[in-house]
Amino acid sequence: MTFSRFALGTLVAAGLALPAPAQDVRFGAQAHVSLPMGDLKDAVDSKAGIGVGLHLTLDFGQGRVLRPRLDYVAFPDATVFSVKNRVNDLSLGADYLYMIEGKTGCYVLGGLSANRWKFDAEVGGLSFSTSTTKLGYAVGTGYAFNENASLELRFTATKFDS
Repeated sequence: MTFSRFALGTLVAAGLALPAPAQDVRFGAQAHVSLPMGDLKDAVDSKAGIGVGLHLTLDFGQGRVLRPRLDYVAFPDATVFSVKNRVNDLSLGADYLYMIEGKTGCYVLGGLSANRWKFDAEVGGLSFSTSTTKLGYAVGTGYAFNENASLELRFTATKFDS
């Protein structure tokens, strides 16, 4: 079974299994910009990645929200020391959000994810590809303008091997 099928199946299963105790279940989409750090920054020549994702929000009341999510981030092709690199990340995770002011306003979050990194390199007409799955975590804060739109700042850490 490929990781993407597993990820999609898990997201759907979470949506079917968890809503019973939740008071409010919503589907959503997100777009994001990822600024690389560490080894990833070197591999993509400091270029930002563009990402999209799908999520569920399961509101348990009293400011407690669980958000299973599926994200994909692609970094632009980069040439580093005559090596052309292409990097992308597919992740399946869940975040716990605590809404400070009710259903709108500021919130804090923490989460875990499984990140599937794919790394392609080409040098002198030869190419190779590798992929690996690593555990990641996230912490952040956000502001919900209403129940359908929010802006979020998140720090995500995961091991990247090139």
